[in-house]
Amino acid sequence: MLTRYRWYRIQFPRSNVDLNGILASRPLTQNASFGFLRVEGVIGSPKFRFLWRTKIVVTRLDDEGTPSYEEVASVSFTDFVIIVVGGVTFLRIENPGRNIRDLLNALESIVGFGFTSKPLTFDKVKPTSVFEHVEVTKLVGLKVIGAVIDEDLVARMEFASKQGMIVENMKLLDGLRYKVDCAVFELIYEGIRGQVTFASSGVVKISGQLAPRLVHLIEQDLPKLV
Repeated sequence: MLTRYRWYRIQFPRSNVDLNGILASRPLTQNASFGFLRVEGVIGSPKFRFLWRTKIVVTRLDDEGTPSYEEVASVSFTDFVIIVVGGVTFLRIENPGRNIRDLLNALESIVGFGFTSKPLTFDKVKPTSVFEHVEVTKLVGLKVIGAVIDEDLVARMEFASKQGMIVENMKLLDGLRYKVDCAVFELIYEGIRGQVTFASSGVVKISGQLAPRLVHLIEQDLPKLV
């Protein structure tokens, strides 16, 4: 199963904010536009589900094919976790969509003025613990953008290899100026495999049985990215 993750550094207006307690006390009630639900059976940091009300427009056709439109109430959700690493608080969002701003606005409304959030990206610094604490690491996918081929020629290139690649040995990239858009790594630890994709935007895709360990190792390096 592949899961996408996005991390944010969050800060509170005061030092004694019990965010987990606040979230647990804000369920989605009949009159509320949003609410939170603690997800049970999760090992480690508490996982919460952000629930918000939406409306979907449904098109109906009568016997003559004439359309009519009706709004149907719905509830959408996104799962997230609050973690603290090295005294710094982070928000981990699972499978983030376009609703991230709704979640951040909801958190600000319940925490109060002074709540801030900053997305973490991997365009300048990447986690290293995830590579140091596994037995095998292979770069199996690479996408670069903005590769300057000539004065008026810029290329976007994608590479894939089951055996693994060494960027320094790739003649196509030798001497080129470019930006890494995403990199895909296959990792093995004690015979268990996992795959992680780092995108410069900050989205990380993780899959395989090694996924829980990879998430933990990445989060140990988050303070380096702020």
